[in-house]
Amino acid sequence: MRDGDQLNRWLLELAFGAAALYCLWYAFKSWRNGRAVRDTPTSRVRSAAQGYVELDGRGVLAPGVQTRGPLTRLPCTWWSYKIEEVRSMRRSRSWSTIDRGTSSSFFYLDDGTGRCLIDPRGAQVFAVEKTVWYGSTRQADVRIPGETSLLGRVADVLMRGNFRYTEHRMDVGAPLYAIGSFRSVGGVTEVDLDAATLQLLREWKRDQETLLQHFDADGDGMLSGREWDAAREEAREQVQRETLMQPAAPTINMLSHPGDGRSFLLAAGDADSLARRFGLRAAGGIGGFLIALMALTWMLERT
Repeated sequence: MRDGDQLNRWLLELAFGAAALYCLWYAFKSWRNGRAVRDTPTSRVRSAAQGYVELDGRGVLAPGVQTRGPLTRLPCTWWSYKIEEVRSMRRSRSWSTIDRGTSSSFFYLDDGTGRCLIDPRGAQVFAVEKTVWYGSTRQADVRIPGETSLLGRVADVLMRGNFRYTEHRMDVGAPLYAIGSFRSVGGVTEVDLDAATLQLLREWKRDQETLLQHFDADGDGMLSGREWDAAREEAREQVQRETLMQPAAPTINMLSHPGDGRSFLLAAGDADSLARRFGLRAAGGIGGFLIALMALTWMLERT
């Protein structure tokens, strides 16, 4: 076998091996996501515990907020877009991404018992609305789904152009499923008690005369360890009293990326349909793994 043929054979075997490993990883990831969806009980915003929770409601925007898809300009709670340009290489043509973006704006999930602020950064999002069209310029012309005639859509497909525009959206008011890290921020004013106590003691030290007058019990002109402990305890109690007197901030519930490797998922739908989607993906990954493994085995047996 010539050296060139041997190299091509090794590269092909390496490609089959990499494909098998990728399919196996994809199947495991899909299975893990599906299990998280199936095994996590649905909570209500009003009574959700702090930690990893599943919520089910509708996506809404905060008052005064206007989020729109960057290409279609349609109102939505979340969006992502991609602009591709056709590239020709010899006799083949392929699409190459030249611009893309994903929304990082916060929005709310409302389940009827309360609202939870969604931080979509780092989430795997399954949006139901998708708009694709073609054009001849890098800058997409605004395209509103449903407003183009049938003849116009046929011409759009036939005449395509060199650019393809794709936008995914989750519509305002659409069903929203979310699973991630839930926490409540606000309510009782949060104060770092140790840091605030230390800061107050520093302020007291600036007035040594008053400090000694209050805490120098034996009158020797300096604070012993026990006297300094008493000063520290009184400073701590003063910080606690001042904290309790401060008005409580409104409580905000937030769902965000867990940060510990667990799934963070947002979907325009319900838990059952999302679990089925992950089941199909896992099955497809296993199928791809078996096909790639059989092809690799066949190549090795021919060696």
